[in-house]
Amino acid sequence: MYNFDLDAYYTDAKLTYETRAEIERVADEVTKEGFKNIFFISSGGSLAVMRPIQYLLRSKTKIPTYCEIASEVILTGNSQLNEDSIVITSSKSGTTKETVEAIQYCNERNIRVIAFCGKPDTPVDQLATYSIIGKAKDAVEFEYIQHYLLAFRLLYNNGEFDAYERLAAQLEKLPEDLIAIKEQFEPTAAAIAEKYHNSNIQYWIGGGSLAPEIYLHAMCILEEMQWIRTKSIQSAEFFHGTLEVIEKDTPVFLVKGVDATRPIDDRVENLIKKLSDEAVIIDVADFKTPHVDDEFKEIIASSIVTTILDERLAIHYERVTGHDLTIRRYYRQFEY
Repeated sequence: MYNFDLDAYYTDAKLTYETRAEIERVADEVTKEGFKNIFFISSGGSLAVMRPIQYLLRSKTKIPTYCEIASEVILTGNSQLNEDSIVITSSKSGTTKETVEAIQYCNERNIRVIAFCGKPDTPVDQLATYSIIGKAKDAVEFEYIQHYLLAFRLLYNNGEFDAYERLAAQLEKLPEDLIAIKEQFEPTAAAIAEKYHNSNIQYWIGGGSLAPEIYLHAMCILEEMQWIRTKSIQSAEFFHGTLEVIEKDTPVFLVKGVDATRPIDDRVENLIKKLSDEAVIIDVADFKTPHVDDEFKEIIASSIVTTILDERLAIHYERVTGHDLTIRRYYRQFEY
């Protein structure tokens, strides 16, 4: 695979899974202390990674769950956010301004915060009630593994997810499946980048738990890292506006999920194939995970999507455009 270090990947996978014991310790402690709801609060891509987790929990737990943008909730508040809440947040740098302010907001109100933090001895690490340091490279698929462990341990403790031990054990082998999936998608990733890197605009569609991951790919990869104009649309919303601007030569990408919302994706697929000659369908069902039971496929679907889009397609966009993924014009370049 182009620009892929297999040894480094396995090292990062091992380092990620080594945090399981710490994650479980934190989950068990907050369960023992008690809580009435769960808030996912963060910014940008970090919040986008947590939204699929909150989406999954909606149908699997009676515990109320909420997602809030860090910079908004500290101004508006939320009547359900109080001392009986636990807040889960994330910051790769450990310095994200809005996330730091949100943790301070929670601390002032005696609200416990569990932070996934990319770097130790940073404000997020120091301010959070519990800080779980991620030692892996900046790869979203490893962040998902940590979120799965925390979220489903909490449900297990609440008597709502008896399969936790089996899922947690299988997550150790998930990176092996993701490597095979990367290899399977590699030719497609190269072809998409070569054909569409100069398009005036791209439309990316996904539904259910995958919608936030599609949003992340469009905003954080295509817009932020490649300066490519794009728009992400939730499958169910495609029929209420965006369909009117699709022409025969408009690149439209649909990523089909495997959860209960798949019939909506089918409906989108049927329509975009009629509207555009440049409709590209990517189906999560086409990617096998032999180390993970099929009953968990809807849980790990976001990991599959991020491994093919953010870890392969993005790399090929970088190759074709010559635009390094780390270059920014405005983000963190000056105060704003």
